[in-house]
Amino acid sequence: MRLTDFLERGAAVRGLREAFLAGAPPHAALLTGPAGVGKRTLSALLANSLHCAGGEKPCGVCPPCRRFLSGSHPDAHHLKEQKRIGVDAVRGLTASLSAAAYEGGWRTARIDCAGAMTSQAQNSLLKTLEEPPPRTVFLLTAVSASQLLPTVRSRCSAVPVPPLTNDKVEQALTARGVDPARAAELSRLSGGSVGLALSLHEDDGFWALRGRVYGAMEGIRRSSDAVEALFALKDEKEDAGRVCDLLEHALRGALLQKLSGRADGAGEGFSRALLRADARSLVALLEKVSLMRRMLSSNVPWQAALERFVLDYAEESIRWQQ
Repeated sequence: MRLTDFLERGAAVRGLREAFLAGAPPHAALLTGPAGVGKRTLSALLANSLHCAGGEKPCGVCPPCRRFLSGSHPDAHHLKEQKRIGVDAVRGLTASLSAAAYEGGWRTARIDCAGAMTSQAQNSLLKTLEEPPPRTVFLLTAVSASQLLPTVRSRCSAVPVPPLTNDKVEQALTARGVDPARAAELSRLSGGSVGLALSLHEDDGFWALRGRVYGAMEGIRRSSDAVEALFALKDEKEDAGRVCDLLEHALRGALLQKLSGRADGAGEGFSRALLRADARSLVALLEKVSLMRRMLSSNVPWQAALERFVLDYAEESIRWQQ
């Protein structure tokens, strides 16, 4: 990817890009957003742009760029993603910044998943953020700014990295060779995250779960069928969140087709069955999925939450499937 690929990701991202390309970056930037939206990619591109000696930065071909991309640039420091980042790792990073830049230019320090830093590690970093070495830039990434101590957050320029649109995710997937039909479905499931979409694409367990959920729901044609659906899904407790996601995805897809006037009956299985419903029923069922999520978050047993949704679905679906 290039920095120009991030031009449509909001004013804050554009402003940060312009500051780096102008050679006037903030001494510390905190990139936040859901997993897979490109925070680490943007962080690397911004850091690379400061080391680049080419024209369009980062060019990727000049000697400094090649050293950066190979991980051998002496002035580019990087703490990669870890489940836990302790104080020793942070002290090692800050100690490496105490000497002058080897190549006489900028020094960059990237910390991926900065929310994994312990409180002690964050306090150690804070000392350097309060008095940063000259021509040194810190780039931190985190899912949420709340993962960091307020004192650390206050020393960073906070830059939210918004999710991609479904169209952009779909384009990114097809460019990687994903079948267009699957890419379209993955883009709607991904929440704007190419990383999540690719993860789901390669997850055979997810597609097997999708088959079980949609197969069970498609089989509901009358009230008595609800028992069979409940039996088919009773053991999906560990994937309760994904079950909710799949149900919501199918319902939203059908509702969008209804509202856009494109509900032509195309599709198969559960998705096709939902197209027989009217918009009111689809909205009502989406609310039932939200209710199921709330029940689960309140520690209501999976069987009880599932039963409530399946029975509500059966009641609604009887009207449009007769």
